[in-house]
Amino acid sequence: MKTQTIIGLSTVALLGIGLGFSSTSYADKATNATVGYTGGGLVMDPGGLLPSNLNFGSHPIQSAADETWTATSDGVQASPATTGTVVVDDNRGATLLPGWSVKVTQLTQFSADLNILTGAALSITAGAITNNLSSAPTGTSMANKTTTLNLLLANTVMTANAGEGAGETTLPITKFQLAVPKTALKAEANYQTTLNWTITASPL
Repeated sequence: MKTQTIIGLSTVALLGIGLGFSSTSYADKATNATVGYTGGGLVMDPGGLLPSNLNFGSHPIQSAADETWTATSDGVQASPATTGTVVVDDNRGATLLPGWSVKVTQLTQFSADLNILTGAALSITAGAITNNLSSAPTGTSMANKTTTLNLLLANTVMTANAGEGAGETTLPITKFQLAVPKTALKAEANYQTTLNWTITASPL
């Protein structure tokens, strides 16, 4: 029985060798994958982080000393200071990305009807510029300093040169202050002005 078993296995093995085994060949198949993007826009303050109002409080009339008031949540100088953030979203997606500039203009001197708060000066204190795509603007800016606004003139807040500023750029504002000289003639009134913030795309 042992001899027959060996012969049987040998016969099967020889038959396998004689017939041979071949692998099947398959044709190549390519799968193409695609994703597309459409260009967005250039938007300032998309989340509304710039303050709508600046309240410097109400104070007794005096002419003995210069005054400096900070905008706060309710005008009381001991209350939390009013802050804000200048945010620019640049999602234009251009191959050669043009720059942009954010500016702020104080449209009038602080006034109440015909009463002008002569010599009053508004200043903005800002922190460091950040950008989520490592493309921070390097042009003129208010970053890391206090800037006194030039009345009736466009004051540069931050500037992105060509090839800069893609993605989201932010500039935190930590304080708004109003300096009033002692020589300013003051009436019993509420003085007001308006700040106009604008963004402009630079030409290529």
